[in-house]
Amino acid sequence: MATPQENDENYNACICNGCPSFPGNDKKLYCARGKSDKKIVMEGCICPAGCPVYAQHKLRDMYYCINGKAK
Repeated sequence: MATPQENDENYNACICNGCPSFPGNDKKLYCARGKSDKKIVMEGCICPAGCPVYAQHKLRDMYYCINGKAK
């Protein structure tokens, strides 16, 4: 497992904005950037279900928007 790079390729592949917990009008790529400054309501996490960044970097956790970047 490696922390993803914060770059255009990963940003464009990121699916955070399709997540039911996404707060709207926020950055994405939380696994690389860190947790959101906005209030997050835990309504599900789609990272393990189909995010290419999650798969490529062999990430294991969920809710990076709340817990912060992958380590």
